[in-house]
Amino acid sequence: MKKKLQLIAIVALVFAAPHVNAQLINPGFETWTNDLLVPTSMNPNAGSGTFGWWDYNCFNYAPIGSSPISVTRCTDTVHSGTYSARLQTRVYTPTSWGLYSNWGIPFIGHPYDDTLGILFNGNVNETTVSYKPGIPFSQRITEFKFYYQYKPRLGDTAECRILLLKSGAPVAGGVFKTDVATGISGWQQATITMTYVSGLTPDTMYVLFSSSSLDKNPRAGSVLWLDDVSVTLPTGIDQSLFPESDLEIFPNPSNGIFTVRKETVNNDENTIEIYNALGAKIYTAIKAKQSSYDIDISAFPKGIYFVKFNNGEVNRDQKIIVK
Repeated sequence: MKKKLQLIAIVALVFAAPHVNAQLINPGFETWTNDLLVPTSMNPNAGSGTFGWWDYNCFNYAPIGSSPISVTRCTDTVHSGTYSARLQTRVYTPTSWGLYSNWGIPFIGHPYDDTLGILFNGNVNETTVSYKPGIPFSQRITEFKFYYQYKPRLGDTAECRILLLKSGAPVAGGVFKTDVATGISGWQQATITMTYVSGLTPDTMYVLFSSSSLDKNPRAGSVLWLDDVSVTLPTGIDQSLFPESDLEIFPNPSNGIFTVRKETVNNDENTIEIYNALGAKIYTAIKAKQSSYDIDISAFPKGIYFVKFNNGEVNRDQKIIVK
């Protein structure tokens, strides 16, 4: 009984200071675990007490409202890899709504409505009843990107809100909104250009996705699919300055061992750098002039990486998926 009451007390989640030295976690939504309170539902993280993507699936737990599950692992609509995240706007029960409504204040400035499809980043521990919003993050990125498909209902609007902070003070932020159904056009890439209000280096990143409008009337039944989150560094890691056919990476996806091949070289040495989805450099090598290079990053976690090639005159980058 004591443990059950403690689990019910998740409604009293408290805020705490974020940890350090973390990275953009599970950017391709490839990691999923069963919810501690509701084993029949899954969350895109490594389990209770870990940093990752979180949702309100725990409110399907009978003692805290028995609200419907709003975020599910998707296999039939995927941009890359095996899974994507599917958010569907659901009407929550009065009990659940009464418990979580004020959680919206840190993210959107006002209480949530009773109709939601929410995915956010942070650390939720359902055993110790603690919640750390956001993830540790120390890069002054220029862009935040993700792939999505959207099926709105009755003119609804999907949203993504991102905020960088330093010791709780805003450093930068951005918002993406769309009310357009992707339909047969399939996956689209959304790009949020960060607006900076401070010269400080951030320590925390908040990200919030919603399958419905957070400021107007959300519509039950709207569906938002998400995959492949990434960021762009001030150095321009996403620039494409070579002809599209000039740089080739294969196999892609790979197990972390792959070949980089290019057609044109303008000097005797070429620099190859590899960045993770956070923008941190995890590999660098200066290679002699040749047509192809074998790369091995199999010791690093599965996920999305960016290969950046520099020949002294121009840069070129491409994405590599490690499975």
